[in-house]
Amino acid sequence: MILRRPEDGTRLLIPQPSHALLSGQMMAEWRAPGFARPDPAPEVILAAGQHDIAWLSWETAPTLDPATGLPHAFTSLGAAVHAPMWARGVEMARAAWGLWPALLISLHGTRIYTQYMNPECLPPDDHAAIDRNAAKEDALQADWIAKLGATPDQVKQNSALVAVTDALSLALCFADPDKAGEAPMQDGSTRKMKLVRLETSRWSLDPWPFRESTLTLRCEAIRLPAGMRWTDEEAMRRYLRDAAWSPLAETLVPA
Repeated sequence: MILRRPEDGTRLLIPQPSHALLSGQMMAEWRAPGFARPDPAPEVILAAGQHDIAWLSWETAPTLDPATGLPHAFTSLGAAVHAPMWARGVEMARAAWGLWPALLISLHGTRIYTQYMNPECLPPDDHAAIDRNAAKEDALQADWIAKLGATPDQVKQNSALVAVTDALSLALCFADPDKAGEAPMQDGSTRKMKLVRLETSRWSLDPWPFRESTLTLRCEAIRLPAGMRWTDEEAMRRYLRDAAWSPLAETLVPA
């Protein structure tokens, strides 16, 4: 769950799969020359749009964070909770869509545990969960890459595309342009994506990687009234199950 800071007196709750939907929409429009793989394969588009499949079950019954009175933000849950979820998500992707989507989703989990976390600084349970996940996923990744006959460059570029669309989507969902990430280029370099807020739901992006001159991304979110808090987890879950969903639209234009 992404908890977006209040801007109009309300707070937006954006489930992880909704955030991933924005990533998939971006990947489907990724066409500009000069960027790595300017015409992503359907499997890459699918992997971007489903990269958070691991969170599906959790989002149906989110846990209550007593410190905030709100559902746990995904950033406040440790690897002991979500590493087993990632492994299950990879298994679901493999069974549903085959090797390429599963491989890219697995690699995305590896990226989270190696680039965004330092196991040495985590509690022992989280460190152990990351180690178990790495042992399993590393073996699967090597096996699937061999079966696909994929080159290291193909794997690296496709994985990097999932990463940058994930980062851009997070930047929009959090309304935090510093999270925009780096894009892989055809020459093997990377380029920092510069996201600038122009209006409430309108942003400029440089460099511009998309086919059209403007791109509006859409998903749905739950908008909580100002001051809404819970002390009972089941009451929170009932509220969220019955809550009305609000459309969320963010528009990107070239800088």
